Amino acid sequence: LSGCATPPATPPNPHAATRQHILSAAERMVGTPYVLGGESLGGVDCSGLVQYAYRQAGIRVPRTTVEQFQAGRLQRRVQPGDLVFFRTDGSGRVSHVGIYAGGGQMIHASSGSGRVRKVSLGQPYWRQRMAGGATFLGDGIPPVTPHWPASNGPNG
Repeated sequence: LSGCATPPATPPNPHAATRQHILSAAERMVGTPYVLGGESLGGVDCSGLVQYAYRQAGIRVPRTTVEQFQAGRLQRRVQPGDLVFFRTDGSGRVSHVGIYAGGGQMIHASSGSGRVRKVSLGQPYWRQRMAGGATFLGDGIPPVTPHWPASNGPNG
């Protein structure tokens, strides 16, 4: 008999491939030099890394950390490929961004070490400066269900 298959317990994540593409691009950048204003294989800063990795996945994001924070959809729980933001410069404003890699880690361009690194978000430095997370993907948005008037349903 066909058509009697059991549906999956959870719906497939429509953005899983995109998330993986973002992470793969960011992983390939590990070790790349930190260059203020950079956004290429020759060197990146933190928001340039985000812009580069997202561009490889076909997604355009703003250039600066503040613009990325403002344009992204804030998330209480981030998923791999989402962005994590920090207040690191003492101004109280968002000043650093990384790409959440899963497992409590992020990939970011570190001005302190002078290169792109994968680090634990469990380190006190990052925990104390966390400003929040954001996504540019559609996860977490409830689907829009049309509410048709009784006399004007989808079939007329």
